[in-house]
Amino acid sequence: MGFNFVSCDSDRAFALPQDVREWLPPGHLCWRVLDVVGQLDLSGFLAGYRADGQGRAAYPPALMVALLFYCYHKGIRSSRAIEAACLDDVGCRVITANHQIDHATIARFVQRHRPVLKELFIQVLALCGRRGLVDPAAVAVDGSPMSANAARSSNQSLERLEAIIAQSEAEADELMWEALAQARAAEAEPGEDHQAHGLPRADTSPARLSRLTDRLARARSARDKIFQRALPSAGEAKIKLDAAHGRPGRAASGRGDRLPAGTLGRACPTDPRGPGGGATGRERAAPVALEVKAVVVRQRARLATAQQHLQRARHPRPTPSSAARASLTDPDSRLMLDKRGGYLQGYNLQIACARGQLLLAIELQDNPADMTALAPMVQRSQRNRAAAGLTDEVQAWLADSGYASAANFEALAGLPLLVSVTNERQHIGDSPPEENNIPVGQREMAARLATPAGQALYRRRGALVEPGFAQLFQRFGRHLNYRTTPAVDTEVKLLGTVHNLAKLLRHGTPNGRLTP
Repeated sequence: MGFNFVSCDSDRAFALPQDVREWLPPGHLCWRVLDVVGQLDLSGFLAGYRADGQGRAAYPPALMVALLFYCYHKGIRSSRAIEAACLDDVGCRVITANHQIDHATIARFVQRHRPVLKELFIQVLALCGRRGLVDPAAVAVDGSPMSANAARSSNQSLERLEAIIAQSEAEADELMWEALAQARAAEAEPGEDHQAHGLPRADTSPARLSRLTDRLARARSARDKIFQRALPSAGEAKIKLDAAHGRPGRAASGRGDRLPAGTLGRACPTDPRGPGGGATGRERAAPVALEVKAVVVRQRARLATAQQHLQRARHPRPTPSSAARASLTDPDSRLMLDKRGGYLQGYNLQIACARGQLLLAIELQDNPADMTALAPMVQRSQRNRAAAGLTDEVQAWLADSGYASAANFEALAGLPLLVSVTNERQHIGDSPPEENNIPVGQREMAARLATPAGQALYRRRGALVEPGFAQLFQRFGRHLNYRTTPAVDTEVKLLGTVHNLAKLLRHGTPNGRLTP
């Protein structure tokens, strides 16, 4: 007797069912994504299309959005990889009605509809709220670096960028002069073949001009970034401005302002007894004008210096250091510490997580430090909740010591904020930090964390936000495909939307599993 194997002859002709609904089981991811997309308001996409029916037919926005959601959910984010999935993934074939969508069409759709794609985050969050998935008991904010689509070696100094700008401008001018000379020669002798006489043809192709202009624009943007990053942040500018406001007052509080009113600029009165009228009979020295007295000159110099400091604080001028660098590939990205050691060229990804790692906000910033992101993240989360129709107030906002600053505590004074001001273990353990080791502006926060209720709430921070990053990076990886802030902002909004979509799709399914 032979082996008893199931017959699997790949050369045998077989046909798929005529009804596409029989291609995949009812609980497949494809059907659930199509169901959710059918509940979204996609009217904002229609503004980008002609309403007169002219031109080449476009794919419906619902099809493209469902295709993006389905592929992103499976970790397929590249436009070329999505094009390949439209060929060999049955779920993509069902969504696209068996059309083979080109990668350029997918990339243009994302670029063309960036604002509307970002708004889908709010709509999916609203669907999660209607299903009861948003728990406002506590929300944790944290950040983690994410690699940009640029290499570390693309960072250039200000001097090098200036040289690249000058070289690109010179090459562009030379290219235009060559094109002009060639056009004039052809116009002067229309029937003459200049190449037949050995004259070289100028390389004035649109591709070369496009490369030059693109390189020039990126170099100028990188140069501007170096100057922008040399400016103090909003919090630093406020501190410097407050300090500079007090300097003129302190400069005027010396001996010069304690002189009698009206005497400034007036000569000192002479001795009424006149020369030689003293008891000793000696002549008195000639009177000295008040404005040339040493104390007045000194106080006026101090006042002028203080006013200069105040002017510089009001209108700071960027002064880049010699070590400042900016990426020529993606000028908006920045060199920052990698969680796994070393440095990476990327962005600082910020998320605000509620219970179950549901995202209330997801943003990017180029500042490696988290401190400047707390107030914007809390405010963005509040706006997202209001736009999604979530009326329940957040009971506690949690963040680690990287966000601790007096400016943040002042900006968010009316909210139930719990931010670690020292080592996190000291706030959740039995040994609270000593008050002398805490800055004055942060002692109130330390006292709030020292209470049993504050410790109990703060212990939830790690369990809320750390798994959120793990789930994001496990599904999507730690890299970005697009470049510049507008593009990568749309990309991370799509990542956050699909992350929340996964929570919504798992809700109510047996064991929280979907058919892949």
